Amino acid sequence: MNRSWKVRMAALLATAAALAALLPAASASAARLDQAGDKAPATYRYLLRLEKDEALIASARADRATVSAQLPADAFLARMVQRLELENANYRYREAVRTEQYDMLQIAVVPDLARQVIAVSPPGLAAAERDTFDAWYSIWRLAGIDEYNLVRIHPHGLDGAQPSGQLQSYYQAAASHYQLDWTYLASINFIESDFGRVNGPSSAGALGPMQFMPATWDAYGQGGDVNNPKDAIDAAARYLFLHGALRNIDAALFAYNHDNDYVQAVKDYADAIRQDPTWLDRLYYWNTTG
Repeated sequence: MNRSWKVRMAALLATAAALAALLPAASASAARLDQAGDKAPATYRYLLRLEKDEALIASARADRATVSAQLPADAFLARMVQRLELENANYRYREAVRTEQYDMLQIAVVPDLARQVIAVSPPGLAAAERDTFDAWYSIWRLAGIDEYNLVRIHPHGLDGAQPSGQLQSYYQAAASHYQLDWTYLASINFIESDFGRVNGPSSAGALGPMQFMPATWDAYGQGGDVNNPKDAIDAAARYLFLHGALRNIDAALFAYNHDNDYVQAVKDYADAIRQDPTWLDRLYYWNTTG
């Protein structure tokens, strides 16, 4: 690497200061005036927030990729700076993802506003918004929530799940074996347990990252550990396959959880990941701290 560790440390501190400076800027951009001097409509203010979130996510992802691709430095202090740079990029990425979740939630709780924001958003962002909002509405109906303004984010510790890359390898291996689209397994894992951060038992007695009832696990777990992510993901893929996922994925998902809103939520999140694979990481960092 060409820069000395001192220069890079100074750049790292400057980045932190710049991020702090962005905090008041968020409210300033939200209050942007139109040409007539009036406050911009809520639709466009929220769109500006989401576009800013997208830019911060993309920037942090690029920084993370750049630092990860660097060869380990020889000097101890230089290695320490590399590690701090990577931790900084990772943290900025997680925080940008969480901010976007919060901003999307502020939109989703007002369905008319959600429809308007989707209508004025660029196609790629609009597709992600549509999948996210529809999935939330399905989950809220499933939970019996009809006052959307009462919905809150309830975060869990970041370290409660295996790394997203490791989980993705489990989804893909199981999906390949059972001829499924792996994004359905990722979606189920997110909905059922927040990627293994909430393993139960649920109020109904379901257990593990994919939330199996004990009798169902006995039938499909093949002697594995219901709390082991790989075993549970394999069992979920096996269950879907044996319930006809190749012929009718909707019917297989309905067999997994007997509710049409559940089926729709799984499909919406899966579609978001399929359209943009970075959404697996985004869902992984939703509802987390740290």
